[in-house]
Formats: sequence, C-alpha cells, structure tokens
Amino acid sequence: MRHRSAAATVLALVLLSLAAAPVNAQSTASWRSLVPGIELGLFPAPGGQGQMQVVRVNVRTHPLRLCSASAVQPSLTAEEWAARHKLCLVINAGMYDKDGSTHCGYMKNHPVVPSPTFRGDYSSVCVFSPLAKEAAPFRLLDTDDAAIERDILSRYAVVIQNLRLIKHPGENRWKQQPKMWSEAALGEDKDGNALFIFCRTPSTMHDFNEHLLKLPIHLVSAQHLDGGSPASFYLNCGGVVIRGMGSYESGFNETNSSQKFWLLPHVIGVQAP
Repeated sequence: MRHRSAAATVLALVLLSLAAAPVNAQSTASWRSLVPGIELGLFPAPGGQGQMQVVRVNVRTHPLRLCSASAVQPSLTAEEWAARHKLCLVINAGMYDKDGSTHCGYMKNHPVVPSPTFRGDYSSVCVFSPLAKEAAPFRLLDTDDAAIERDILSRYAVVIQNLRLIKHPGENRWKQQPKMWSEAALGEDKDGNALFIFCRTPSTMHDFNEHLLKLPIHLVSAQHLDGGSPASFYLNCGGVVIRGMGSYESGFNETNSSQKFWLLPHVIGVQAP
C-alpha cells in the first residue's frame, strides 16, 4: 500500500499447521475455537480464488495491545513482534509514511502520542485500553462528527486513526475502482468482538467490503490497516500457526511472488494465553 518505507523488506504468504479444512463461506459453523475467546474462521477470498483468514477475539478476556517502534525499539516483522512481546496474534496497525516509522493518521499510545494530527480523510478510529470504567473495551468508531475526537482522546489510552472500509452498521464506503491489492483489515462485529482480517488474494476494496458483509461474521464496521506487500498477519495459537504476507498491489508489485514479511513500525496484537 502507499506510504511505505523504501527500505522495507519484500513480503509473502505462508500457511503452516492448519489442522482445520477450508470452510464454506455461508456456513453457520465456520469458526474453530483455538482457545476460549479466540476463534479462527477460514473463508473463500473475494472472487472465489484462494482463502482469507478471520480471527475473532473476545476483547473482554483478551485485550488488544499496540506495539510501536521507538529510538530504542526498532521496527520488526509481525512474527518478530509476536516473539518479542509474547503475542499470539499480530496484524498491521495502519499505513506509515516514507520515513518508515510515522503512522499516517492520528495515533495515541498513552502517554505517548507518536502521530498527533487527525486527518480529515481518515474516517475510522480504533480505540481500546479504556481509561473510563464505563467505556467499551474496544470500538471502531466513525469520525464524521468532529465532536467524537474530544471524546475518544479522553476516554481511551489507545487511539488509532485509519482509512475507513465499512461504516457502522454495515455500509460499504468504497466506490468501485480498478486498483486492487492484498489486504489486512480490522473489524468489529455486532457483539463488540475484534476481527483480525487478512486476505492475500488481491481485490478492489469495494469488492472486498461487499464480500465481508456477506460472510457469516456479523461485521458492522471495518478499517483498512495496510495493503499489498506490507500487509501482515501472524497467528500462533491453539496449535495453529499462520504466517500471512501480502503481495500484489496495482502499480507497485503486480505479482504474487513475495515471500518475506516486511518490517513494521506499529502493530496491533493479542497477548498469548
């Protein structure tokens, strides 16, 4: 996806140790419990070519965590972030600028604010680690109302602003376009669970969103994390290991041959049980 570091390593997808067979996209029994509160869903990719992964996380029992590079902590691959911080699940936290470290939207990881400016064209914020007792443990919020900025800044320790894919309660916000790419995305379902979504098979974001809304995952909102080669997904939980690396992106890497994780300055993760 755009805003990537020129020095980053090239990426790809490898799936290992999948004990469960692929499931039908319309199946109501398409989730496999890895540990209590973390479930894996395997679904056909948009267009029916390949497979996409969705991990459903009960954020009440498995809180999300934001890990960021700093002057003393270099950027790492998704798998390296997992090993360093004992995480069982890792995905991109969003696109980053050409310097290889600056998040492209607003980012707060209390008390640090590595990216302090809200972008008018980024209409989704992920919030977790609530500072207020009454606040939900995780939400994906639409930022069409400017008043929401003051509220989320004061009530949550972690705020991550990214491009919106799906507006609550299930509205595809991308018009059809010719460009397509591999995709890493974060979603929220009707029960407030976090959905870690990865698809190596390239598609337009309009088609990707339409596909997500038809899956039996009860998605109500979603935001774009990254696409193309930087898109990363790592799972090591309940005896299942998935190493997901993106590849294809229109106008940048129009092949499906990438075979390594990229270095990432910021990731969202879940602590290993």
